[in-house]
Amino acid sequence: MTDKPTSVRVADTARVGPPRALAPDLARGFMLLLIVLANIPWFLYGAQHGLSVGHPVGATGVDRVVQTLMIVLVDARALPMFALLFGYGMVQFARAQEARGTPVAGFRAMLRRRHVALVVIGTLHAALLWYGDVLGPYGILGLVLVPLLFWRSTRAIRIVRGVLVGLLAVFAALSVVSGVALLSVPQESWDTAMWMPATTDANGISSYAASVLPRLGEYAFILGFSVFSLSVPAAILTGWLWAREGVLDRPTEHLPRLRRTAVVGLPVAWLGGVPLMLVHTGVWLTPELSFMFIGVQMLTGLAGGLGYAAVFGLIAARLQSRAGAAEPESADGGAPGPVAGALAAVGRRSLSAYLWQSVVMAPLMAAWGLGLGGRIGSAGAAAVAVLIWLASVGWCAWLDRAGRPGPAEVVLRRVTYLDRDRSVATVGEAR
Repeated sequence: MTDKPTSVRVADTARVGPPRALAPDLARGFMLLLIVLANIPWFLYGAQHGLSVGHPVGATGVDRVVQTLMIVLVDARALPMFALLFGYGMVQFARAQEARGTPVAGFRAMLRRRHVALVVIGTLHAALLWYGDVLGPYGILGLVLVPLLFWRSTRAIRIVRGVLVGLLAVFAALSVVSGVALLSVPQESWDTAMWMPATTDANGISSYAASVLPRLGEYAFILGFSVFSLSVPAAILTGWLWAREGVLDRPTEHLPRLRRTAVVGLPVAWLGGVPLMLVHTGVWLTPELSFMFIGVQMLTGLAGGLGYAAVFGLIAARLQSRAGAAEPESADGGAPGPVAGALAAVGRRSLSAYLWQSVVMAPLMAAWGLGLGGRIGSAGAAAVAVLIWLASVGWCAWLDRAGRPGPAEVVLRRVTYLDRDRSVATVGEAR
């Protein structure tokens, strides 16, 4: 919010107090599979890694096949999807508070506490388990973007997003140019230790106590990179715009847009991942030059994140249409089938499910735990990631049947809702 709020409402066209939308929860549930798949390669501490991707270099056979699929389909695609849904959730939260008549100042304080809590949880997560945490960066971006832009007009948010995407495109072009320039330098003069360091990070340290500070050091780098990566804030702003129009809340009303986003976004992302995949696997150029396509990977990954989210909007629309045909009074929500219901249960507990992944993955894979990351390759790691995600689906489905929220959601909610009634004007009255 700004000191002088504009007349735009939190959700320009959304109904007040709608039932919980299915599409965002479905997308969050599936997104967590992509997240664990993207994270687990960094735990393969027994091999060299490139600077641009977490996968070990020199893979062969099925490990190489898995890396090919991961770089094209998952890497730098899950993070923008997560960011979009994070932004979408902000507007959903604001809409719920507007329906309850929450005061403006109280709502501002709620979001501020919520984002500070994410920074704290993310820092603890990084220190204790996994330096690739995304909660901290999202919390920081929330603290920055909400005061600057949350109450601005849709046009203003679109302009800022366009600037961010434009800057990202410039970065992608400059990265490619720098790589081409390096090709003019004799390869024997390259400092390969700079481009392709052996993995000696926190995941490869056998003492847990000794791994904490290195983990925090690596987290500090990733924190800065995520905040200034351009694709993440652009995805958050896109989430705001989609939520204002109810794209995922009411997907049946936005089918042409969702289809366009999926049909365009996913091929762009998949084709955009091919250059980095070819370089990393050594099919084209050498792995030392993978940095030259990281900008392209991030730019096209933004399109992929939107495309994946759109696919789940289309799935939710189909489920709602079927439910509406069978039981018209339930057309807004529609009772999902067992698979969609389990995914949605994970989505409703996405914070707990996300932290659960690290609670299992880090002790299982890191050298200070069971050390599995030093003994398996990319294919084995991907299989472990899928099993971890399936376990989270079972856990969240059990919680859902018991009518219980995720434990992390309980903590975040308690922090968020402190002092909720201290103000005069309501959220819906901000002008």
